[in-house]
Amino acid sequence: MRSAILDIDITYPASGLIRPVSDEERAAYERDGAAIVKGVIPQDWVDFMRAGVARLIEQSDPSSQNYADDGDPRFFSLTFPWMFDDAFKAWAIHGPLKHVTRQVLTDVTEVIFFYDQIFAKEPGATKPTPWHQDLPFLPVKGDQQIRIWVPFDKVTADGGAIHYLRGSHKWGVIYHPVGFKNIPAITDTYLNSPYEDMPDFEADYGKYDWLVAEAEPGDLLLHHPRTVHGSLGNLTNNFRRAVTSFYVGDQAVWNPHVANMFNNKSLTGHVTAPDLEVGGPIECDMFPKVWP
Repeated sequence: MRSAILDIDITYPASGLIRPVSDEERAAYERDGAAIVKGVIPQDWVDFMRAGVARLIEQSDPSSQNYADDGDPRFFSLTFPWMFDDAFKAWAIHGPLKHVTRQVLTDVTEVIFFYDQIFAKEPGATKPTPWHQDLPFLPVKGDQQIRIWVPFDKVTADGGAIHYLRGSHKWGVIYHPVGFKNIPAITDTYLNSPYEDMPDFEADYGKYDWLVAEAEPGDLLLHHPRTVHGSLGNLTNNFRRAVTSFYVGDQAVWNPHVANMFNNKSLTGHVTAPDLEVGGPIECDMFPKVWP
């Protein structure tokens, strides 16, 4: 039965991927835990979603976050925009990223959309994104997981490009989640994390092999939930607007550990976590199956 939550009341682009993900790009993702996939998102989807991001930034809903220091240009974020805006719902459910997921996670028999998040650094927003992995924030367990980061502006090294620590997804370690802003409403969520403390990657940056993911509108970034990554501030006069989308396969299961994102009410207080069985499947209205 089709869920009513998948119904959309706007006209959205009908175009699919410009081209498939290549064998070389899949190999880079498997090897490095991150990969830049160039020229795959059609321009009509770029324009459609850039307008959607700009609209939600302008609205500045109380459920959004600003990770910048007081008085500085904004580092704007908003989780689960797909649940409140039909443009983001169209992108999540009917857009081209579910096909990217199928092409990268080749063993999935179903693709489930888990959540989305806007990340936008205004011109001159110098606040960096701290080094972190995505997995410790997520109440999900299993190998069939992928995060896809899509820019709607040009992203340069001095404009907030993401730095990925190549190969860190294979280290077999999960690090303690960190707050993107040092306030108790955020940091207290993660005090009881079951994971390890993170090394000081900033101090030892030069010892590691990093992918600095400069990208253009039409590109996308693949990254593994265990890959260590972060970004510097936006030192340019341009916006750095992007949406990250998280998809899982049919073998992913519900894992609501004590430090998961739903316990950070500053981040997800505008949504209610579903009542799912620990270790059971995650498909539900909040996490809908989008393929087949």
